[in-house]
Formats: sequence, structure tokens, C-alpha cells
Amino acid sequence: MGARSPGQVARAIIGAALALCLADQVMAQADSTAPAAPRVMIDPGHGGKDPGAEVDGLREADLMLQFARELQAVFLESGAVVGLTRETDEFVPLNPRITRTRAFGADVLISLHADRLPDGAGAASGATVYTLNPDEADAASAGLVARHERAEPLAGADLSGAGDQVAGVLLDLAWQETAPASIALAGVLIAELAARTGDVSARPLRTANFTVLKAPDIPSVLVELGFLSSAQDRANMADPLWRAATQAALRDGVLKWWAAQVKSR
Repeated sequence: MGARSPGQVARAIIGAALALCLADQVMAQADSTAPAAPRVMIDPGHGGKDPGAEVDGLREADLMLQFARELQAVFLESGAVVGLTRETDEFVPLNPRITRTRAFGADVLISLHADRLPDGAGAASGATVYTLNPDEADAASAGLVARHERAEPLAGADLSGAGDQVAGVLLDLAWQETAPASIALAGVLIAELAARTGDVSARPLRTANFTVLKAPDIPSVLVELGFLSSAQDRANMADPLWRAATQAALRDGVLKWWAAQVKSR
């Protein structure tokens, strides 16, 4: 991996600081008043012909579906309305996942993944939360997107310049509201994960150009629960207690973020 330029490093630091600052604001705004329950769409990555990362007989698609079903139950217990972009081991293209999320009327999308670093790429472990950055030039993030979306080489084609300028303006306006909400959510989720499990990566807040995060009107994050290339992370994902703690962290993070969103309206 090539060295990052000073500008890229500075942007990464500023982005992480902004997310943590917004997370602090969310924590301060969230109070004991229970808002209307959020509609949460959980997206188990990969599926069907696309197994995702594979290590020692483990398939990312299977692990994420199991985790998503358990997370759905945890959210339902809290009163949230919850859906899954896929409920079986089926292949669902990326753009239809966004379509299903919008049809569900989701207030938020959480996409679940567990990457595997390529051989010789070093070691990494712990959770990372991504928000969308269409201009992300970081080599590691670009490689991750390529691995997750290799089954869909045409996914995420940008058709915004194909004609309707008004639609482009409306999309930009939607992004102006949605992007800060996504960044705030990412910061809260990392704070909750760090408090509950301590298993977060060395750089837990990142951005990338993931297709599944491109709904301009729905705050969206992609959560890498860990790395299948890490023996410790594989052990964590097999541990029901670790999964329960991680699911509780994601639930609490979303509910605190949602309370702050409702309060600020």
C-alpha cells in the first residue's frame, strides 16, 4: 500500500474528529424521552452466489446473516421496527438493497460485513464503521470496496448527469442533510462498541465509496464487525456473548442517535 499524502492524512483526521464531535452532540441531545420508534433496515452483506470473504470454511455471507437475524431480534425487543434486505442465503444486487430499504420506509440503514485482508497486507482486527465518500482516494478503502462489490462490476453507476438537472439539485440538498446524520451515527456506534467490547480497529471511523450507502435520503453506515483474517475476530464472531454485546452496542447507538435526531427536528 502506498504512503498517504499529507492532505489525505489531514482529511482523515478531520473526518474522524468531526464524527466524534457529532457523536458527543448526539449523546448530549439524547434524553430519557422516548421518541417514536425508528424504522431500521439491516443489510447482511453478500449472499447466494456471492459468499464474501472466506476463511477456514467460514463464509462472510453466512456469518452476517446470522448476526443480522440476532440483531433484528435485539432491535425488536426495544420497540424498533426492523427489516432485513435479505432473509435467506440469496444474492441481492446492491441497488435493489437500496430499493428495498426505501420501500421499507427506513429511517436508517446498517450494512454488515466482515472483511478479509489480502495475503501480505498486514494484520488488522476490530470493528470499523464506514460512511459514504464518493471521492475517497484511500487505497485501502478502495480495495475494500472492490472486494465487497466484486460480484457487481456495474453496481453504483452514477447516472445523475444523464439529464434532469433539477433531480441533481434535489439529490444534493438531500445529501446536505443526510451526510451529517450518517457521520453522527457512525461516531455514536463506535463510541458504544468501544464501551461495550473494546474491539474497535486502530482507525475505527472511515469513509469509502460503497454503493449500498448511496441512498441520498436515508442515513446509512457500513459496519465491518471485524476481519476474518484475524483469528481473534473469528473467535469473537463465534462467541454468542460477544455477538450479544456487539448487538446491544449497535442497538443503543442507533436509539441514542435517533433520539437526538427527533429532538433536533
